[in-house]
Amino acid sequence: DERIQLSPVYFSVQTAVQMPLSHKQLDELIKKMSSSRATYVCQPIRTAKAEKKPTEGKQFCALIFGVGCLLHAHQQLDGYSIAPLGSGLSHRRMHDIVNAGLERRGLEDLAFDEKIEKQFENSTPTFLVSYEMVVAADHDDALDHCRSHADLIFQILGLDRGQMPREFASMVIEHGSNQLWYLYQMPGYRGNLASDFNPVSTANRIERLLPKLMADPFSRLLIKTYAEATAEMDYGFSLIRYWSVMELVADKNIANRGAPLAHPDGTPILNRKGNPETTNSKLGRVYAYILANNAFKSHGTYTENGSQKSYMVGRDPSDPAYTPATELIPLWDLVRAVYAIRNAVAHEGQFDLDQAMTGDAYQMLAARLKKSSNPDPLRFIKQQAQLVLWREV
Repeated sequence: DERIQLSPVYFSVQTAVQMPLSHKQLDELIKKMSSSRATYVCQPIRTAKAEKKPTEGKQFCALIFGVGCLLHAHQQLDGYSIAPLGSGLSHRRMHDIVNAGLERRGLEDLAFDEKIEKQFENSTPTFLVSYEMVVAADHDDALDHCRSHADLIFQILGLDRGQMPREFASMVIEHGSNQLWYLYQMPGYRGNLASDFNPVSTANRIERLLPKLMADPFSRLLIKTYAEATAEMDYGFSLIRYWSVMELVADKNIANRGAPLAHPDGTPILNRKGNPETTNSKLGRVYAYILANNAFKSHGTYTENGSQKSYMVGRDPSDPAYTPATELIPLWDLVRAVYAIRNAVAHEGQFDLDQAMTGDAYQMLAARLKKSSNPDPLRFIKQQAQLVLWREV
């Protein structure tokens, strides 16, 4: 529960034939490095408006407060930094509101529970994105620019932490006058808990992805859509967003329209009329893209009504792990099941299990898999969308 801050330790790495550095030379190198770091930390960030009128810009410090991402170390980047604040939000105001509601009904107040307060704090980890030197036309321009920039960072943070963090407060302070402007928003947490082995992996990922997001609108669209899916609490809404990621990439990469589809073993896929399924449809293109990248095979075991069962996706009886009791789920069937949920949500706003159980074979499969999660359609399409991001971005 305690953090100990140790002084920096510097190592001079030289070849065997070089003369060892003296303490004075080392001190000079450290001073030079510290100066370069200070320049890096305070690198001016100019807004688009300030670029148009460079002589009229004002200088600000901007602070964007985020919630919903558990950072384990300070991340320093070019002109801005991201740091954990070490505490979460409080539920005191909600507790007061609940008691006010109880009072209106003539009921006794609830006692404030410190255990609940601690749980609420742990579930809402906070962090701060700091911009030390922002050159902008005015405080609104500085705030708009930094909030937009931080939103891209939040999307990157949401890629591998289970949810996308959100801004809950932001402010700008004008250098020289110390005038301050601020605003608040409100969000929650479902993300990562474990720290990476590399303490600067977060900064490395941001430095690698942020330039591409700023330069490539399509990459920004993919990550934005995926990040919104991770933040979505509703099963159907989350699935339809992950499917959208797949559609976007499949439309871009599957150029051969009208090509017949086949199972992994080469057997043609036919529709109910006996005609070949093709890449003319969005469903066909998504399937063709997943098949072409060959990262869809999976298997699992589960217990149902006291007996152990197993399934395989995209495999056949020749697989060494196959047994006569194993359920084989063709890749096409699973993709069709995901698509059935997608269509129901897109057209009706939800996927109704009871209604699906009276539908076609793929709707019934979707209902059964959604209910049992063996395999889970949402988890399958999320994994495919995540693979898409690493290939495309």
